[in-house]
Amino acid sequence: MNAQRFPLLAIAVALIPTLGVFQPLAFGDPQTQDTDSKRIEVRLIPIKKSIKVGEVLNVRVEIWNVGSEPLFIEETIYDPCTPSPLSLRLDLGPSMKPQTGPGFGCASDCVYTAKDSFARRLVYRWAVLQPGGFYGRVISVQPESFPQLSTPGRWRLSGTYKSIGNLSSSFCWDMAPLPDNEEQIKGLPYEAWQGVVFTNTVWIEVVVLGVQLR
Repeated sequence: MNAQRFPLLAIAVALIPTLGVFQPLAFGDPQTQDTDSKRIEVRLIPIKKSIKVGEVLNVRVEIWNVGSEPLFIEETIYDPCTPSPLSLRLDLGPSMKPQTGPGFGCASDCVYTAKDSFARRLVYRWAVLQPGGFYGRVISVQPESFPQLSTPGRWRLSGTYKSIGNLSSSFCWDMAPLPDNEEQIKGLPYEAWQGVVFTNTVWIEVVVLGVQLR
C-alpha cells in the first residue's frame, strides 16, 4: 500500500507551488502567536498610502517563513466572500465595521468531482513555503466592504492571519470524497502551519481630490 501511494504523494508535493528563498525585507513589526514558536511573519505593504475617497485600496501581503522547516500554508490569503486566513482592520477614525452592502456580492463555483485527485485538491488549496522564502499577493480592499475608504481621514491598517492547519478542510462542494484522504495527508512530508499572527501596522490617508491631509 505504501509503495502504491508514494508516487501520488511525490507528484502532489512536486505540483504544489514552492516559494523560493529570498532575503527578508525589514518592514513594520509583525507579531506572532504560533502554536509552537515564531515560524511566520505577515507583512502589509500598501501600493499607495494616500488614496482618494471611494478608491480601492490595494495592498501587497507577504507571508514569510522565518522558521527552519518547510510549511504548508493556505493558497488563498484574503477573500471577503469566504473564510480566509487574513482579516483586516481600519481604525482610529469614526467607528465603522466591514460590511457587505448594495453592489457587493459573492459567488463561488468550487466543486470537486471524481476527476479531482488528492494531488489536484492539495495544490488547489495549499502551497509549500520554504524557510527564508515568502508568498506574496496583492489584495484589493473595497470601499463597499470598508466604508472607512469613503470617509476622509487617517486610518490605521492592520490585520490578523490565522489558520487551524487542517489539510483536509475545504470550502468546495465535494461530490466525490476521497476514501483514503486522511492516509494521504499523514504521508505528506510537511505539516500545515497553525496559529495566529498579527501583521505590522501602516497608516492610510483617505483624501478628497485636491486636498492633502496633515
